[in-house]
Amino acid sequence: MKLFTRSLLFAVLLAPVGGLTACSDKAKEEPAPADPTPTYTMGHSFYYPATNTSDGLVHPSRDIKGEARLFSQVLAFDFDARPDAPHFEIERVQLKSGWVGAYALRCRPRPTDPVFASYSYWRKDNSGVRIFRFSDFSLELAGHVTITAYDAKRQLVSGSFEIKAPGENDPLSVSIGQKCDILIFGEFTDMKVKAQQ
Repeated sequence: MKLFTRSLLFAVLLAPVGGLTACSDKAKEEPAPADPTPTYTMGHSFYYPATNTSDGLVHPSRDIKGEARLFSQVLAFDFDARPDAPHFEIERVQLKSGWVGAYALRCRPRPTDPVFASYSYWRKDNSGVRIFRFSDFSLELAGHVTITAYDAKRQLVSGSFEIKAPGENDPLSVSIGQKCDILIFGEFTDMKVKAQQ
């Protein structure tokens, strides 16, 4: 009788441990959840001081494409919703620990700021594209790329961007005489960062 009681007690004590092991193995086998679908907002405003008029556009979210790529030297962001296509490169040596933070745009008077910024405007009549290399040529440039969240395990990044470039050539004009103040803005959530060779 004592032997039967001891065997029963031993079996009862081991049952939860076996159950825990089975649960633990089950958790290991479950696949990681799928990445969330990225979301975007983006738009532009062109202000013409000479006539005190402006032209603006906010894109539907479904029309915006985004890409984040990690190179050996830079973290690059590209956004595209025709006619607007801004591009940013953050120097990796200037990325903060965990990446979260605001990063200023570089221009000719501030060549050591961390973000290179450029912008392509595709003309609606398909007559070409006007490219603005703000960081290389602008004497006045304000704005930022701000990273609000970064999931290093899943390689997902969220944040916002803004470019303020006064006195630039009018993106809407084929001539270079007309000037305007360019504003480009946007937000992004859960962009997948793709490592590049």
